Amino acid sequence: MKCNICGGAGHVRLPHFNLKVCDAHFLQLVERRVERAIQKFKMFDRASRVLVAVSGGKDSLSLWHALHRLGYAPDALFIRLGVTPEVERAQALVQKAAAALPGRLHVLDATSYFGGASVQEVARMLRRPVCAVCGLVRRYLMNKFACEHGYDVLATGHNMTDEATALLGNLLHWQDGYLQRQWPVLPKSHPRFAAKVKPLALNYEQDIKQYAVLRGIEHLEESCPFAAGATSRLYKRLLTELEQAQPGIIGAFYLGYIRRGKIQAEPVKLQDCQQCGYPTTIPVCAFCRLLEQFSRKRKVAFSSDSAEAQAS
Repeated sequence: MKCNICGGAGHVRLPHFNLKVCDAHFLQLVERRVERAIQKFKMFDRASRVLVAVSGGKDSLSLWHALHRLGYAPDALFIRLGVTPEVERAQALVQKAAAALPGRLHVLDATSYFGGASVQEVARMLRRPVCAVCGLVRRYLMNKFACEHGYDVLATGHNMTDEATALLGNLLHWQDGYLQRQWPVLPKSHPRFAAKVKPLALNYEQDIKQYAVLRGIEHLEESCPFAAGATSRLYKRLLTELEQAQPGIIGAFYLGYIRRGKIQAEPVKLQDCQQCGYPTTIPVCAFCRLLEQFSRKRKVAFSSDSAEAQAS
């Protein structure tokens, strides 16, 4: 197999682009598509203060590496969601990456907001899906940290396959608001909202995985165990099957959405949360309500345990 670009030995086959490339040109292709996304959607420039949300997975760590190689100077944020072997391993991988990269790694302990309880414990006590609680906590704390520390933009590792999966779900349910917010850039719409960007949006997930391997980026291999049964996994499986039958269909689907332009929806009216001051559509934001619900449940559980202890 020969590289379609240089004629040398091609080790990487890209059926979605109808290309065979050598390792060097594959790495170059991925990084160029990151730069293309940044420029096309005017995400940020080299003077911007960029914060990359890192989880220990291939996407966020690859993004962190790629931005540095492209001449940007991002810092990174890792949010601890509990005290488990998985969290410890993820943090160790992130810290190892940080040791090899310039810039600063911030570590934020989310359990401090819940009296030491993990996100799993919070979800179990409130009888809510772990993914829903995890997503809410991550989004709130990432935005809060970026705003409080003066970052211009918050970058996440969502790749094209992720975005096509979300797009399919939003189209099946015709969720205009979600379709609008799925654009690769969410501009700063409030003094306490950091701009959010997805520089990997033009790269397939399988390409990012190969990029991590070739760059020697150690990362978590397994997916989150709490995502089992999520509808997004069903949509991704369907798209993967379509991609195998029709290489390039994921790109055609997602880029078709991009070519049609940003979905216009009714503007959202924001107000300051009465408790934390961060923007919300209701008097008390979802994060503060989550804290309140957990606090009440914990007090009830503590009272019950104390009563049982006294009775015995």
